[in-house]
Amino acid sequence: MGAPSPQVPIWVRAVADPRFREALIADPLRTLASEPHVAVSPEQVRQLEQMDAAERAEFVRGVVREVHMRGGQARFGAIGRDGRIGGVPPSEPSPPEG
Repeated sequence: MGAPSPQVPIWVRAVADPRFREALIADPLRTLASEPHVAVSPEQVRQLEQMDAAERAEFVRGVVREVHMRGGQARFGAIGRDGRIGGVPPSEPSPPEG
C-alpha cells in the first residue's frame, strides 16, 4: 500500500488550477466532493455555498488576484498607482533653458 496523498489547501489549488477554480465557482459542493485531496474547512464550504454564483466568482477570482499581486510585489517591488511594477519612474531632468 502506498503513502497517502497529501492534502492541498483549497486556495492553493484554486490559484494553481484554472479548471478547478471555475468548477468551484460553478458548483462548490460537487467540485469538492470529487476532489478528496483538497483540504477545506466546513466553514469555508458554508461560506462558498451561501454565495450566489456571481458573488462566488468575484470572491474566488479576488483571492487568486490577491495572491498573484502579492507574489508580483514580492518579486518585483511595489506596484504604482499607474499599474507599473516598481511604481512611477523618476521624471527625467528638464533640458537646460536657453
